[in-house]
Amino acid sequence: MPESLAQEIGLLRTLASHLERRPLPLEKVTQELMHREGLGRVREKAGGIISIRMPGHHAFTELTECLLDRLPAMERGTLYADIQIELFNFLEDYVGREPSTLKSKDAESLVTHFEKWFSDKTSPRRVFVPCVISRTREPRFEIGPVTFEFIDRVATSDFYPHGGEDTVLDRHGFDDLVRWMRERDADWLARVSVDGCAQKRAEEIAELAVDLVIVALQLSAPNLDTRTMTRLDARRGTSRKVTLSEADGYHWSSWTRKEPGLAIGAGTLPDILQKAAPIFTAVGNVVRSFASGSFRLPKLERAWCDAAYWLHQALAESIDTIAIAKLETALEVLLRAESTRGSQQRILEILSAFFDLGPDDPIAPGSLLSAQQFAKNVVTDRSRILHGTWSTLNARGIDQAGMEGFVVSVLRTAVIELEAYAHSAGPVDDIDAFLSWVRQRKMASIPSKA
Repeated sequence: MPESLAQEIGLLRTLASHLERRPLPLEKVTQELMHREGLGRVREKAGGIISIRMPGHHAFTELTECLLDRLPAMERGTLYADIQIELFNFLEDYVGREPSTLKSKDAESLVTHFEKWFSDKTSPRRVFVPCVISRTREPRFEIGPVTFEFIDRVATSDFYPHGGEDTVLDRHGFDDLVRWMRERDADWLARVSVDGCAQKRAEEIAELAVDLVIVALQLSAPNLDTRTMTRLDARRGTSRKVTLSEADGYHWSSWTRKEPGLAIGAGTLPDILQKAAPIFTAVGNVVRSFASGSFRLPKLERAWCDAAYWLHQALAESIDTIAIAKLETALEVLLRAESTRGSQQRILEILSAFFDLGPDDPIAPGSLLSAQQFAKNVVTDRSRILHGTWSTLNARGIDQAGMEGFVVSVLRTAVIELEAYAHSAGPVDDIDAFLSWVRQRKMASIPSKA
């Protein structure tokens, strides 16, 4: 028995011991029925069901993890649920099989099957994602792997499937997409190229990549109605808010426009892209790593992407306490903190490395709050909100704007420093090493006194 396949063989034998074929039950297959019958997983087939009894349920999950360990490209490029569906399909042939007859060739067959299955599902794909960014007609722009085209130019751009009769259906799909965009006040279409993924996973990665590059706009121009910039199908609310209330027999009504980018007039967007070019370059390169699955510094780049996504969600949040929890989570995942004490210490390290603040320094000029107290407050506030010590809907003393500004500043500084760090000599993929490098670089840039 080859040692490298020993775990897979053992798991296949366990599953074979607990696989069975049953006639269709008289009642509908429900969680209650599965619990009563001791079934962990069920697949309905013509004339019956195939099930894994509970003792084999854990082995099924373990075997899935083994496949992902052996085929890391499949982990990135396919939905977990699709892998498990295909694994159950593969295991049908083992119903009634004597477990002791399962040998290395069966494990080899399993791995080979999934190598081919994954290869057949993947192909280079360009994904088109409608976005709500601004209403102003501006030239095409790119951030990393994402290209944005204004809606009026889509039909004449290389986005659109030009050609003869063989592209009629393709054009029809595109026309439907653009029509839907106009109905929903979405004026920008993003295009993202994704390789090595099945269709659903490619679309998911592309959408997340768009979310992340939109964060570049939010970091670069936080005061220009960028907070609700988003994909069209993400949570954003309506394009206007209408209110109506009554008191003492009188009614008050009003309406407010809520489209993002209202303050971005003609020429403003290109100006933002030019003036904040270092931010767009840095974010674009990190997002390119994410979209391609080929990271320069996997831990640090993934941590920044995770933190940026939490910030993106926090900016769209209307309830202060939930926004604060999301903002503080952005810091937690950026710093890869594993405990409350570790989180507080890492925030102090961020304040030192990025802003040259010691524990006893005021957090801002004229503030009575020290860096040490600020770091403690950040960790404590999140804990109180998430554990119910503070009411989610009735908390006092929440400074959402202040915390938002701080997190924006941290992520903006972090991605620019990360870009420089990635090009330094022998960067170590570790948050402590990164922060130490930032501190040393800042010290080296301070002119020495004669």
